[in-house]
Order: sequence, then C-alpha cells, then structure tokens
Amino acid sequence: MTIIIQNARIIDATGSEPIVNGTLIVDGEHIIAVGPSDVVQAPMGDDVQVIDAEGGTVLPGLMDMHVHIAGEMSIQERLEDFTPRVVTAHMLRVMATLEDVVRGGVTTLRDCGFPHHGVFALREAINEDRCLGPRLFLSGRALCATGGHGASISVQVDGLAAVRRAARAETKAGADWIKLMATGGTATPGERTLDVQLSLAEMAAAVGEAHRRGKRVCAHCSCLEGARALVEAGVDSIEHGIVLDDDVIQGMLSKDIWLVPTVKCTAIEGQSGRESGIADFTREKAARILKTQMRSFQRALAAGVQVALGTDAGPPYLPLGRESLVLELALMIELGMTPLDAIQSCTSQAARLLRVEDALGTLEVGKLADILVVDGNPLEDIAALNRVRWVFKGGQLVAIGGQ
Repeated sequence: MTIIIQNARIIDATGSEPIVNGTLIVDGEHIIAVGPSDVVQAPMGDDVQVIDAEGGTVLPGLMDMHVHIAGEMSIQERLEDFTPRVVTAHMLRVMATLEDVVRGGVTTLRDCGFPHHGVFALREAINEDRCLGPRLFLSGRALCATGGHGASISVQVDGLAAVRRAARAETKAGADWIKLMATGGTATPGERTLDVQLSLAEMAAAVGEAHRRGKRVCAHCSCLEGARALVEAGVDSIEHGIVLDDDVIQGMLSKDIWLVPTVKCTAIEGQSGRESGIADFTREKAARILKTQMRSFQRALAAGVQVALGTDAGPPYLPLGRESLVLELALMIELGMTPLDAIQSCTSQAARLLRVEDALGTLEVGKLADILVVDGNPLEDIAALNRVRWVFKGGQLVAIGGQ
C-alpha cells in the first residue's frame, strides 16, 4: 500500500522551514517522497490511499528520552519479589499502557530504569509486531548505591567490582543504555538532592564497561558536584541537570554530553499541593530546586549544549504519553527554546541522541515512516500536538483521531 498525505504543512525536523503546502508519500515502511505539492509526483492506482490533511501539520513521530514505563506496582507485588506471576501481570499492564502511548503519537521511548528484565521480552514482542507499542530503547535496571536513589528500579552496587558486574549483566540482558543514579533526588525519601551517591571511580567504571560494549550511559544528576564527576567520567547524557555551572557546561560541550532536562516534572512536584497525592518530601525538595533547574537549562541552552526532550513520565501525576510530552515542550519554549527547536528536541535531536538518525527523527526520503498528523500549527501553538488526526509507525496506521 502506498499512502499519500497531501494538503499539509510539513515540519520535517531537519531545521528547514516548514513546507506550507506539502505532500508526503509512504511506500511500505519508508518515506519515498516529501516536498511541495506542486513538485512531488503522486502515483495513481488501486493500491494508493490518499489522506487529506486539510491544512493540518505533518511531523515525525514524537520521541521521549526519559521515561519510566514500569508504572505503579503494588506493595504486595513488590513483596513477592518478581515471581513469574508478578512479572507477567506487570508486563500485561505495561503493554496496555504502551499501546495507548503509540496511538497518541509518541512512537519512540527511552526507558531510564525498569525493575526487572521482563521489559526486554516486551521490546522483542513489539519489534516482531506481536503487540503494538512505541520503539523502545532500554536501560534495564539502573545502577544505584546501596540504599540510593531509585533503588526499587535499580541494582544496588558498592565498589568497582559490583559496578562492573551490574553493567555487564544489564548489557548482557539487552540494555541499550546503562543508567546511573549518581545523586539523590526528589522522589526517594531519606536523601538530599545534594547527595553524591556514586564515586567518580564507580561512575567511570560503568562508563568503561558500557562503552567497551558499544552501549551508552545516562545519569540521573541533581547537584553540581555530581555533574562535575559525571563530566569527568564521560557519560553520554546528564538527566535533569539541576545545577550546571559554566565549567560543567564547557565540559559537556567538549565531550559531546547531552542534557535531558525533564523540567516540567520538577515543576509539577514543586508547585502541587498536598491534594495531588505527591509525597510531602518530594514536593518540598522539588520546590527548593525548581528555579535553579530552570536557570541551569537556560544556561546550557544559551551555550549550545545538545538537548533532547525527556519528561520523566511514569508516576501518576505525570502519566506516560503525548500530553506529558507537550507539557514539557511548552515549558521549554517558555524558558527560551524556539518552537521549532523544541519540536526537534523530541524528533531529530532525540534520534541523534539514540544514534538512530539514519532511520528516525526526520521526514526524509528513506527514513522509516513514523509520522504524526495534527490539526493546527504547533509552531504557533504547541498544544496543537494534542489534536491528533493520524499516527503512523513504520508506515502502519496505528491511530485515527489519537485513538
């Protein structure tokens, strides 16, 4: 089947100006033509489906580079310590959630910490079209210090041998990334965001093991001392980046270290009341760091640090999917990003972070046809991304009207 999308504003996410009246053609899994309607030659035939975008916007499928797809697990499930029954029930819930996510227009996710290895089987099932979901790039279990941040989704490690063993185990299981919990954070009780929980030597050991296997390293970081150590260790992306000074930013630039800011998550935590259900300790810590994180993002952006969008979605107050991603985009724009740059942070820039830019992230000939069609112009109103009309993943129509 050949699919022609016409009468569309096309944001190809290459950095070029939008095509005001454009046509995009998909054959099988790939884009075979894209450009102004008076230039693109549309084929005819019985196996051609024509979609009239009615002046709406066509752009690449959205990509979220920091999520936790595990969702909520009951206390009883955690007490059972991932028995086969618990893992199966958990994965069925996750599978249903991910189907909703991709139907909403988010076609790629990077998970930054999952409590067990069932997630690798789910990725395999999605890749083999045995179930519907976004493309998954996975960290497996994160690495944290004993009693450290995010222990429920992590392997607890102490010392270089333990770090190396855990990094090897996660890459062997199928991890694309190794996730480090380098510092304390808002969502774990009994710790400060100022706490550096892994040593520089432990961070460097994880980076060494990952890079030797062709994998990359992302790191949760909530303080300046932690950021300095992560730059020295040579991680590939810093998550959150609560405190970034000029020296850290120059180090990120010189070592090509990305920033995945997740600012909206902190804003929700820090600006919500008790009725939100967010723990008091989380709200209090987030309120203290929010303005600092915003300034760090602006400083990094002005200096030219490469930014890819991440939401930290997964908790009840920030559910997985497009709506949380659009909230992050809106705040990034408010803090100084142009709308086009913001859209590229969750399309072409995200693909570059994942090193899959040859296949994903832009609307170009030869790329996989992950496509979102929305009403309106997101360059004028980013909330237009919530007005979904059609979603394609690899040329397959997966949703009409965001359903």
